[in-house]
Amino acid sequence: MKIHFAVYIFTTCFFGCVSVTSFPVPPSPDQVEILLAFKNEFPSRNCDPIWNTPDVVFRSPNIGSWTKEAVSFDGVVFDNATGAVTELNLGGACISGTIQANSSLFRFQHLRYLRLFINHFDSSPFPSGFGRLANLEYLDLSQNGFIGEVPSSISNLSRLTSLDLSYNKLTGRFPNIHNLTLLSSIDLSYNQFSDTIPSSLFTMPSLWYLDLRQNNLKDPLENMTSSPTSKLVHLDMAKNLFSSRILEPISKLPNLTHLDLSFQNTTYTINFDYLPFKSLEYLDLSGNSVSVLNTSSENLSFLILSNCNLTEFPTSIKTLQNLRGLDVSKNRLKGKVPEWLWKLPSLGNVNLSQNSFSFLEGSPEVLLNSSLSELDLSSNTFHGSFPIIPPTIQVMAASNNYFTGDIPLTLCKASQLILLDLSYNNISGSIHRCLTNVSVLKLRNNDLTGRLPDIDSDSLVLLDVAHNHLSGKLPRSLVNCTSLKFLNVEGNSISDTFPFWLKTLPKLEVIVLRSNRFHGPISSSPERTLSFTALRIMDISLNNFDGTIPSDYFANLSGPLVNPPQGNLWPEYRGDWHYKYPTEPWYYPSIDVRNKGRNMELAKIPDTCTIIDFSGNGFGGKIPESIGFLKALIVLDLSNNGFTGRIPSSLAKLTQLESLDLSRNQLSGNIPQEIRVLTFLAYINMSYNRLTGQIPQGTQIGGQSKSSFEGNIDLCGLPLEETCFRETTGVPSTPQTQGIEPTKQEQVLNWKAAAIGYGPGVLFGVAIGQAFASYKPALFYKLFRLAFEF
Repeated sequence: MKIHFAVYIFTTCFFGCVSVTSFPVPPSPDQVEILLAFKNEFPSRNCDPIWNTPDVVFRSPNIGSWTKEAVSFDGVVFDNATGAVTELNLGGACISGTIQANSSLFRFQHLRYLRLFINHFDSSPFPSGFGRLANLEYLDLSQNGFIGEVPSSISNLSRLTSLDLSYNKLTGRFPNIHNLTLLSSIDLSYNQFSDTIPSSLFTMPSLWYLDLRQNNLKDPLENMTSSPTSKLVHLDMAKNLFSSRILEPISKLPNLTHLDLSFQNTTYTINFDYLPFKSLEYLDLSGNSVSVLNTSSENLSFLILSNCNLTEFPTSIKTLQNLRGLDVSKNRLKGKVPEWLWKLPSLGNVNLSQNSFSFLEGSPEVLLNSSLSELDLSSNTFHGSFPIIPPTIQVMAASNNYFTGDIPLTLCKASQLILLDLSYNNISGSIHRCLTNVSVLKLRNNDLTGRLPDIDSDSLVLLDVAHNHLSGKLPRSLVNCTSLKFLNVEGNSISDTFPFWLKTLPKLEVIVLRSNRFHGPISSSPERTLSFTALRIMDISLNNFDGTIPSDYFANLSGPLVNPPQGNLWPEYRGDWHYKYPTEPWYYPSIDVRNKGRNMELAKIPDTCTIIDFSGNGFGGKIPESIGFLKALIVLDLSNNGFTGRIPSSLAKLTQLESLDLSRNQLSGNIPQEIRVLTFLAYINMSYNRLTGQIPQGTQIGGQSKSSFEGNIDLCGLPLEETCFRETTGVPSTPQTQGIEPTKQEQVLNWKAAAIGYGPGVLFGVAIGQAFASYKPALFYKLFRLAFEF
């Protein structure tokens, strides 16, 4: 979340406290009337007014609670003297629809603060009525889905000090706001403005915060100037169409401390050879071609040069004695990392990932005396032993390299270590117990041996040791890791029974035991039914589990599997979010999954991803009908087992299901016709069972390949080539077994089809009826009469 959102939460809580301790006059009756009229304009609210940020759980106001008799109104602040509405704090209030030009909202003539962010006005034009709220000082309409141009009436808001229209779909010219001389904060980011920016923008006398990120804005046609008395401190112009012309006026802004010019999608070549900024503390030039960089800012603390096509390490960095964070990732740097880099006295965060660095210049202890707290060496060509890291390190990422040898014991001295990622290297030996105090431990795809050590840490969130050579049992001390969300031990030689005891972990979302030597039943008594409260993904495939699954096994499973998602405001991925740089989250857990018939690595696990994979074991008996309780399930794989009996019709309740694999079992009977309603089902595999009858016909099923149903000798209908009708008589039958008799309902439906198809040729139907009369006269009489009635 942006900084000003945190400020909003603080100010909201502050003013809320003031309103509780003061003694205001009752709300004015006419103001109550307007509030209720506004409420009635939006009767439909379709979301939960509780939503999360990485730091807080925020409860939005509920306008549904507003009544005529109320003394206080959720999200509303009244003037203590007059009872007039002065603040509407309706951020995230689940308001949906369109704000009409005559909306009651525009009748609040005393309104000073309007926070209406994160609601649902999708595809609604930006109302011109906001220009009638002449007393407005603060206006936040961000993340609402407004479309079209910002009307010129916004220039009437002469008292406005803060304007936020970010994360909408606004288009056209730059808003007519340059005459609003009291504006101190402007956020127009993440829209589709395509005009040139006004030349007077950098001369606005009160402006200190300006965010124009991700639009299609261009340089002004005339020369742009800046004021030597400008108060502008924060300037974000990333992901636009600016050229190098923009640098000259920006460089003269005396108080500018934060500048983001990253990813200018333009044909112009932007020359960053010399940047005469004096006060700059944060500079992001990512995504632009930078050949030589020279900046005179002695205060520069964060320098982001990711994806700048760099081929040589910028030597000018050596002079930046106040540098705290450096990002040169995603470039073409190779060879050595210069030794002088680690001598910068304040350097704490360094990202060297996705280059071709092969070694660190200097001795093996070159990092030891540095002030590093976060270091990312991942996706390079580093080789040899792992370097000795300083005791101050908190985040150490070195995945996708060629490091060899044991995990160095010096890591045990890093008492502040929170995240360690050594995945995809050639590291051998055992896992030190001292490492289990970290929050995120990723050691997948190495050559580690021995047992997984005892882990007794309430701070452990993610443990990934997949694809090593670990043996023994899962350490029972994991039951004390109350913060654990993600456990992946796939592709080892761990020999153990199913870890029933992990169900006590309140936050455990992902369990991956795939491809080990786990054995025995997954439920041996009523007390051992599945009861994980937060589980979203459970992959126990390719083990030696056996036995039957109780009928109620899935009945009381976790909420994330039972309750379909209601939709997110933004696409989220599970992982530890890191705000070192305002670009992408630092870390995601990853897993290997089998989805839609293909093995794939899921590098980012979507927040709504739900998987049950029991394939490749020795389970028998029936598939429990209680599987139908998992209404949020997306992937279900029960293949390569010994399940018998019929396919449960309760599968039709899994309305979110996209991939279903029941192949290579001993399932029999008909495929339930009810599964035709599964409109999201993109992949089905029921091959090599003992299924009979007609394949259900539906859009999703008809698009499957023949291989999805092969190996069932008594199965017929599309997409198989075997027809369910005899060519000579039109009588339903299976390809191999003609003795199986269709039900009465099936017979009636087939005769109806015949009657429609032959129309006036009733006599032909009579002839067929006579042929069958001797076989089943009573049934013939009913069907023949039905044909005439039809």
